[in-house]
Amino acid sequence: MTMASTAQHWEADILHLFADRDKHEKAFTNMVESYNGLVQKLSYYVDQNKHLETSAQTSKEQHEKMARQYTVMKEQGSPLNQKRSAELEAQVSSLKDERAELYKTQGTNAQRLLDLNDILRVKDATLAQNKDEIRRLAEANHVLAHKNQEFTELVREKDVTIQVIQDELATLQLEMVKLDERQRDLERENAQLLQRWLKKMNEEAERMNAANVFLENEQQDASALSPPVLSPPSTRSLRSLGPESPTSANWRGNSAIFSIIPQISSRKIAAHDSEVNTVSLSNGGTMFATGSSDKKIKIWDIKTGSLKSTLTGCLQSVMCVSFNATDELLLGASNDNAARLWHLGTGRPRHTLTGHIGKVFSARFNPDSTKVVSGSHDRTIKVWDLQKGYCIRTMFTFASVNDVCLLDFDGSTIASGHLDNNLRFWDARSGNCVKEVTGIHLGQITSVCPSTDGNQVLTNSRDNTLRIIDVRTHETLSVLHADGYKTGTNWSKACFSPDGQYVVSGSADGTLYYWSTRDGTVEKTVREQSSPIVGVSWVNSTVVSAEKDKAVVVWGTTARRPTGYEK
Repeated sequence: MTMASTAQHWEADILHLFADRDKHEKAFTNMVESYNGLVQKLSYYVDQNKHLETSAQTSKEQHEKMARQYTVMKEQGSPLNQKRSAELEAQVSSLKDERAELYKTQGTNAQRLLDLNDILRVKDATLAQNKDEIRRLAEANHVLAHKNQEFTELVREKDVTIQVIQDELATLQLEMVKLDERQRDLERENAQLLQRWLKKMNEEAERMNAANVFLENEQQDASALSPPVLSPPSTRSLRSLGPESPTSANWRGNSAIFSIIPQISSRKIAAHDSEVNTVSLSNGGTMFATGSSDKKIKIWDIKTGSLKSTLTGCLQSVMCVSFNATDELLLGASNDNAARLWHLGTGRPRHTLTGHIGKVFSARFNPDSTKVVSGSHDRTIKVWDLQKGYCIRTMFTFASVNDVCLLDFDGSTIASGHLDNNLRFWDARSGNCVKEVTGIHLGQITSVCPSTDGNQVLTNSRDNTLRIIDVRTHETLSVLHADGYKTGTNWSKACFSPDGQYVVSGSADGTLYYWSTRDGTVEKTVREQSSPIVGVSWVNSTVVSAEKDKAVVVWGTTARRPTGYEK
């Protein structure tokens, strides 16, 4: 077989295969084409049917319309239809008239609507004003309700205060009854003692007379034998040669006859880590104490400025410190409603005097250090017996006590400065107010300080004036003030010089003012501090001033100028 015949045979096979495939694949071609033709004819006939149905519906509607027109035309042609038409025309005319009336009514209603709109507009404005008024009244009601609540609480507090006062009154009445009984007992005892004393004095006088007679006889006998000699002193004259007993003029310690104003800052000390509230020099002038809001009391050496000791135990700010006459004890008053007593030799507390229900702003020793007098914001002054360790007398007043001081050697007369601007004098033995001096100040009294002889009291006040009051007449001897002087705190303390010739006090701007007590003029002003001065103390030729901003300055007559703070 040749290659050409092989190729022709192969092509014939392929064509035969193609023919078999076409025969097999196109077996349903005619059927599909017939079905497609039928589908096209069915779609055409459906469209024709819809068109015919539409035409039939239109023809039916035209027939019904023409039937109605025929019926109408048939009815109008009869007399009944004409009568009906006339009636309808009359009804139409009536309806037209009614419509005209309605138009008129509509116009009237429209005008009324405008008027009502105007009225509504006015009412809306009134309503808005009423709403504003209601809002304002509601706010006022809220404020008044808040004030009412405050007043209710104030009334409740006043009720509590009244109850406390009533309790105090009942206590005082009971105490007064006991005092009356004790007074009667004392009067009886006094009468008995007087009789015994008179009897004893008569016996002593008889013995002295007998002794004098014996001495005269001895002198007469001796004069007959020898030259006259001096007779020995009697027992009474021997008593008179003994040491002088303390009096009200010298119980406060030795003082210089003439004071010189210290005006040179010898030392400036950063005393505490918090605000300083008080300062006090010892009676010997060798040290001073400071009290602070850091709850500590510090003792400083006056010569070196070094810290000697720190006294702790107070639970709140220390408001007042005071040495006793021998400088062995220190007293501190605190905002924790107590006063405390320390022994400076050991640095240990000896007594904690509790009993006040308010801040204790002042506490002082009596001259023999057996008692302490304290004043508090609970409106009481208490006398404490240090040997027994408890309160032996409570004096009630009507205003908080800012400061107290003792005016005599036995501590029986007390002066107190109060929040109500008044100065009061008390008899510590009876607990009665001897005198209330009113109208001397226009602001609360921040301190009271006695003169060396106890005959005068110096008051310092928030009205930026100081007054010297005569203890015997309760009259104002001098009013001290100065341009620029302003009392800085409610517990600012002022004091006399040791000889009573000057008064020193610190101002709110840190300036020290010295006044002469003779004429009330300012003798000197010095400034080394910048914040309010809370206290000053003057012993011998040294003044110590403490400012609120932690610093204490020691003033002398000759000293070096400090270069800065000392620790």
